[in-house]
Amino acid sequence: MDIKYRVPASDEMKKVSKQIMISYKSAYKEYMAEEYLSSMEEDYWLPILQESILKGDTCLIAEHSGKIVGSTVFSITSGEKDTYAKWHAFYLLPQYIGLGIGHSFYQRIEEEMIKHRCKFCILEVLSSNTRAIQFYLSHGFTKTESFTVQEYGMVLSCDKMMKNFNKSED
Repeated sequence: MDIKYRVPASDEMKKVSKQIMISYKSAYKEYMAEEYLSSMEEDYWLPILQESILKGDTCLIAEHSGKIVGSTVFSITSGEKDTYAKWHAFYLLPQYIGLGIGHSFYQRIEEEMIKHRCKFCILEVLSSNTRAIQFYLSHGFTKTESFTVQEYGMVLSCDKMMKNFNKSED
């Protein structure tokens, strides 16, 4: 399957928002309240994406035959000692999950993070999302912390995960 990875143009953000909405609803249907998920419209993620881009975050899309099938957003943070990536979002359309696209997309994402001189990456994932956790573990992430958050009337258990890119310091 021929997948292209690139930064979306500003006029494509509505399409990216729609792809995230479809992917998000599918990914979280077993873990989040149906009322919350069903309230999401196609443009739900648009202002979040626009604000993220204005802050300097990186958005990449995966495209198959001109259709956006996946997207990711991460920010770069310069700490006291190291520069690192905060990975905010990584979603594929449900029909593209399990085809190896996530693995190749992840490789492209990691390359981009390293290109920005990131020493490591941190992300947060629902503790109950075992498929996502297995994906991250298979790519070298480790769980560093567990916590709960309250959002839209839901209490969600989450795991913080981290991957060190500098192999010599592992």
